[in-house]
Amino acid sequence: MAESIPQFFGRSANQADGLGQVSDDLLALCDKFSLSFRMATWGATKQSKVCVYGGLPISIGRQSGSSGDAGGDPEDRHQYMIPIQIWLTRQYPIDPPLLLLLSTDPGCRVLGNHKYVDVTGRCHTPELAAWKPDSSSLCHVVEDLKRLLEAEGIPPLCVDKGISTSLPRCPSGSPLDATVAGGDDPDCEDDSQCIVCFGPKDTILVPCGHYCFCISCATNVPLCPLCREYVKFRQRVFK
Repeated sequence: MAESIPQFFGRSANQADGLGQVSDDLLALCDKFSLSFRMATWGATKQSKVCVYGGLPISIGRQSGSSGDAGGDPEDRHQYMIPIQIWLTRQYPIDPPLLLLLSTDPGCRVLGNHKYVDVTGRCHTPELAAWKPDSSSLCHVVEDLKRLLEAEGIPPLCVDKGISTSLPRCPSGSPLDATVAGGDDPDCEDDSQCIVCFGPKDTILVPCGHYCFCISCATNVPLCPLCREYVKFRQRVFK
């Protein structure tokens, strides 16, 4: 796949030296975090992009309010493998990368009100906000995200109670929490709640068919946070 990088990004305005830097940075990222990448199409637009995907290992203290200090006793920490997707357009690095934390496991969703991850799974960090095409590094962005998630002390994903799912193991061999990918967080409620406001959900997104919002929150969501499909219209369900 490495030989396809110049072909993909070579159609943009990047110069040869810039292409070399992009290639080196992408391969360094994949090597450091054991990620993979492939050419893929984006949602309903069918726009070709590079998708870097895999698991981002993070370590968070078991004690509530531990602030996720990375220097604690490893025995007092939970190890998590967070599913990550990084999408790059043909204009990368002019266009900044899009980082998403998403899981296809049953009942797994983005935790509400996380400091660095919004309800759609999109990551927002100071490093991304200050992205500079000529000097920013994709590898540094992901390293910064890992550091911020650990410092925040709250995993960005959770599994709704009552949902049984098999979770993978971390590269070190330490098992993930077997019941909740986001720890025992009170925000992980039952499956009848809107994933934004936690009120009763009553709206189906069309055409994907996912049922995860109330009508008020669904109105403000252009993409389904579960499958990234564009929302054509919203169907309210009355019980």
